[in-house]
Amino acid sequence: MDSYAARGFISPDGTIDQGLLDKAKQDAYNAAVMAVQNAEYNYDPNSQQYFEDEANSAMDVVSQTIDAYVEAAQVLIEVATVNELAQDAQEAEDERQAMELQEYIAANDVTLQDQEVEEYNDALVAVQEATQVAAAYMAVANDETLLEQADDMAYDLRVTYQEAATSFFDVATQAMWVSFDGGTTIQGLALSDYFVTVESVLVEGETQDFFTSSPEGGCWFAADPEACYNDGP
Repeated sequence: MDSYAARGFISPDGTIDQGLLDKAKQDAYNAAVMAVQNAEYNYDPNSQQYFEDEANSAMDVVSQTIDAYVEAAQVLIEVATVNELAQDAQEAEDERQAMELQEYIAANDVTLQDQEVEEYNDALVAVQEATQVAAAYMAVANDETLLEQADDMAYDLRVTYQEAATSFFDVATQAMWVSFDGGTTIQGLALSDYFVTVESVLVEGETQDFFTSSPEGGCWFAADPEACYNDGP
């Protein structure tokens, strides 16, 4: 109509009839708006798959750190040998066992060097840190309540865990932290209920093949090492 008017052509009445809003169109539109407003929409943030995948990846890291620890602990096999010889010498009726120990020490490199100690300690610390992280992810992946909380965190931001930028476990706060925006905003899942005692870790260790098949028969990491040695062979 604008184009025609500029050239002097007149639009007849009725041209706009189809564009006018009547009561029926008004009611239909408002009904559609209310239907959208009252509808319940949902989606799966997929937190469980995310934390399961992270747990599996973290357990791979645990395996790697344990392998590194085993390698670093090789120097302690010699320490265990010297310890056994020293015990035999102490319990012997004469000093011939002590003389044999002296000969063994002279013939073998049995001293611990600073670098060996540092590498061993670093390897053991790495195992502790890796197992803490893996356990944290595993705890979330297996806890329905925590997964619901994780889903709610994503719902609030209208995101899925495929869009998660970062996640990390912090021992100090005893929580798993997740960020969907690269760290500007982080939200936490409390894991304090999943911490165990040092004593329970050592007792658990006494039942594992990794320790029972070690050169010391598990005594290095026993809850009561002294009793373990006394009761051992």
